[in-house]
Amino acid sequence: MSDNVHPIQLEQVLFTRSIVIAVHDHKPSGTAQINPGPDNAINLTPIDGQANRYQVSMNSKFNNNGDPSYPYIIDMECIGFFSADSKLSKEEAMRGVMITAHGVLYGAIREAVAWITGRQPFGPLMLGLSVLRSPQQDQPKE
Repeated sequence: MSDNVHPIQLEQVLFTRSIVIAVHDHKPSGTAQINPGPDNAINLTPIDGQANRYQVSMNSKFNNNGDPSYPYIIDMECIGFFSADSKLSKEEAMRGVMITAHGVLYGAIREAVAWITGRQPFGPLMLGLSVLRSPQQDQPKE
């Protein structure tokens, strides 16, 4: 492996769901609106029969209940295909792919949402950041 090559490589990104619905009852106000945070789900799956290749899907939803305080209901799903350097252990490869995929896929979702909502009645929505947390952080402490 060359020192200039990252051990995780992106092969392809594609969208399998792109839903943006303008909330018709939304009344824009003159004050800055804080948008709800994303409801994200990310799943990593090794590709059967293909060593060091992974598929990662990320689903991001915003304002699922259609609260008219917010301008849009959003449901996006993005899938990425990644490869990891064969010199990495399986654990290192999966961790590296998960971290890389989170940034790449959520970035693609943010870009798509900004572009699509820029052509909607309430104008472009610039999503905030998404934080990747380990499963241990999401569990209650005993």
